Amino acid sequence: MVPVAMRHALRTIAAIALATATLYATTDWLTGTWRAEVHGEAKTFSVVLHFTYDGKKIGGSFEIPSHDLEFPISRGTVNGNEVSFEAAGPWHGKLEGKELKLTRELDGGKKQQMVAHRTAQ
Repeated sequence: MVPVAMRHALRTIAAIALATATLYATTDWLTGTWRAEVHGEAKTFSVVLHFTYDGKKIGGSFEIPSHDLEFPISRGTVNGNEVSFEAAGPWHGKLEGKELKLTRELDGGKKQQMVAHRTAQ
């Protein structure tokens, strides 16, 4: 028979392992390189998103190659298939199938939208 203290310790270890696996599973779909076309008011341009996860936070970079611009991704969060982050403004959206659909609100209530597709992990 396993002592009560040992059973509690095993349950705690199992709970921590499950929580860790769930955390990695919820961010695994996002990490890697994504490409998209950003559509806004009479403008369309390509972006490259590089998402990273260091075990604590989501980061990476948001590139606009045609303008030779790169912004760091900060304040990244993932909740299931939803993501939000800041890079040249606040973005939010969700993974739908293999598409990452993102939107950001601009001044005056205008919006920019993009649909990103993974190119590499």
